[in-house]
Amino acid sequence: MLTLNLSIYILNQRRFKFTFSLAMFVISFAVVYPLYYMIGVASIAVILLLCIAMSYWKSRGIVFSVIIPILAIIISVISDYITSSIFIYFSSSSLDEITSGGLKFVYYPTYFVIAIIMAYAARFLFTKFQAFDLLIRRYGILFAVLCVITVVIFYANILIGKQQGFTNANIQANSLLFAFYFILLIGVFLVLTRSVMKEAAMQSKQEQYERLQEYTDNLEMMYADMQKFRHDYINILLSMSEYIRSKDMEGLSTYFDNKILPISQGMQNNNYKLGTLQNVKVQELKGILSSKLIRAQELHINAVVEAVEPIEAINMDSVKLCRCLGIILDNAIEEAVKCEASNLRVALVKRSGGLLIAVANSCQPNGPELHQIFEKGFSTKGTGRGLGLSNLREIVSQCAGVTLDTYRKEGQFVQELEVY
Repeated sequence: MLTLNLSIYILNQRRFKFTFSLAMFVISFAVVYPLYYMIGVASIAVILLLCIAMSYWKSRGIVFSVIIPILAIIISVISDYITSSIFIYFSSSSLDEITSGGLKFVYYPTYFVIAIIMAYAARFLFTKFQAFDLLIRRYGILFAVLCVITVVIFYANILIGKQQGFTNANIQANSLLFAFYFILLIGVFLVLTRSVMKEAAMQSKQEQYERLQEYTDNLEMMYADMQKFRHDYINILLSMSEYIRSKDMEGLSTYFDNKILPISQGMQNNNYKLGTLQNVKVQELKGILSSKLIRAQELHINAVVEAVEPIEAINMDSVKLCRCLGIILDNAIEEAVKCEASNLRVALVKRSGGLLIAVANSCQPNGPELHQIFEKGFSTKGTGRGLGLSNLREIVSQCAGVTLDTYRKEGQFVQELEVY
């Protein structure tokens, strides 16, 4: 029981806090322990359903809620059989003799250690493959079905072995069978993951290309505006020269206010506030910033980006970086557009060994509390839409050397993403 719940906690540590896992263990123990003496191995089905229900209540993700407890049970079963095979081989005793004699004080700690090692190994696989979340979204149901079939096969063999008697040969044969099937399951997982990672890489490149294309189009538009201004510059001077020649200062003043001043204001268009993006040499970062800030300008938000020093590299996965900035900028734009004096400022500051990306936007004075906006499901736009900031915090928690700081200051909502 303890091994099972601890394995669930290890596999799902980024979603479950230790206190929740401890509560799950206490409830499972209180419910299932009496059942074990009445229905035996069948009580595993009860604990499985209980863990799935509690996981779903906490995470609201049905696929994860099914896969994680089943994987924990598979790990527990395989660890048990591996431990049994080891002790049977080296002690030349039956399993009953091992678990009832003095060896049990070595047997159970060994089983516990093997199970924990396997749980951490499985967790390492999950975190190593950055496309794991995408894999679950794409093939989660298939993977869940495979896990269920695996558990059914395992316990069918266990029940058959119980009826025939757990001989040493039977236990060792089951150990080899279970290990082979588990390796096969891992192989399927690796093949699917590789396929999803290739697909994710292609999708990422396509998104980078689209953002870069949008940035290039914006540069071309700025260049066309500049060419137009250069063409009109001489005509503007010539139009003013006649007023100066005739010393008609009043007419010149009127002409300047009505004709020239609007042109100068047009030159202050937001497009020119993106000029420092030329210092951003990381194409993915430049693409996401330019596309989001251009969108803000189209919504009549005073959008400015500051990047004084050249930024040639950033120590963070480009896909996760773009996801984080996409969420931050989308929320900043949605909030700023509601304000009368809407503004959005982005600053990229190089620090020793890292980079600080600060995003500040105008916000309404009666906004929700900071701890609320990061809760899964919370949204000011209605139910079922509050996933952005909770996903942001989850992505940041997966990245080593990345921190997120959020605060309000002088009517501005500020989010600082720092990469070391």
